Amino acid sequence: AFAQQFAGQNITMIVNFSAGGPTDVEGRVIARHLPKYLKGVSSIVVRNVGGGGGNIGVNQLGESSGKERLNIGFLTWNPLNQIIQEPTLRVRYNDLKFIAGIRQTSLIYIRRDTAPGINRSADVAKAGRFRLGVMGPSNITTLRVRLALDLLGAKYETIQGYKGLRDIDTAILQGDIQVSTNSLPGYFTYAKPNLVDKGIVVPLLQFDRADVSLGRSPDLTDVPTFYEVYKDVWGKDATPSGERWQAMRLLTQLVDTMYRTAFMPPNAPAAAVEEMRGAFEELGKDAEFIAQYEKVVLTKPRFVIGAEGERVIAELANVEPSMVNFLRRYIEAIQ
Repeated sequence: AFAQQFAGQNITMIVNFSAGGPTDVEGRVIARHLPKYLKGVSSIVVRNVGGGGGNIGVNQLGESSGKERLNIGFLTWNPLNQIIQEPTLRVRYNDLKFIAGIRQTSLIYIRRDTAPGINRSADVAKAGRFRLGVMGPSNITTLRVRLALDLLGAKYETIQGYKGLRDIDTAILQGDIQVSTNSLPGYFTYAKPNLVDKGIVVPLLQFDRADVSLGRSPDLTDVPTFYEVYKDVWGKDATPSGERWQAMRLLTQLVDTMYRTAFMPPNAPAAAVEEMRGAFEELGKDAEFIAQYEKVVLTKPRFVIGAEGERVIAELANVEPSMVNFLRRYIEAIQ
């Protein structure tokens, strides 16, 4: 029965950001190796569908019909848009067929020459007003950075409208903005060699893992966590609290577990979904794939498959109304 699902079909991987970005780079490595575990599939075509902070690609996947119901989406997902019922997101992640996620850490970096100068992470709280570059106001990455900077007492202006993180990195290089954020693939493949190693920016902090007691990510041992920087700014006995902290913890719990996600359309056949899940499980054990992923992305692939990912998606329907209202107000404050 499985052999009838994909055999002889044209399989497309929808990537919800533009070509050359971190999401695209990872997606293409996966698309290259995944056909080995899909019966009757010789190749997967990558289709970049950028725009709308990633929502256009998600919508296209969710509204697939006919033979395209066998497509797969490789996404940098933004669960916040579902929580606040952002109108540009026409589909619900709960309605898509979850395949797998990839666990990743993300971090913030700042230009070293941000007045009066950044020598250590805690200096961000003493810096003069600086510019933070972001894509859209309701992007989950945007909110996490703003929440972190607010909790640290930093003074900044939000410059929005960038199409992708690579555009933001270019703006940092040109001195148009001072602060940005990235996932590890984007950081290691572009920001570190072009910005950090050349002394233009310094890593400010990495977001704590869902369990703050776990400390720094094993992929980023030389960058302090938000929790460490917070105590450096406010005192070793200080503990973050309040709505901003609770909001940042919620968003971190969602994207810490799965920064990238793979879904199939809502109408994908159940047998095809199971075969695709099985293919990702095999991919996670494929030495050739792992070696190429590490070579290209410069970090290990850490797949989340099955119940753990399903639990994260289920949490989207259980966010307290008071938190939803806070997030909406917080977003509106910069629109």
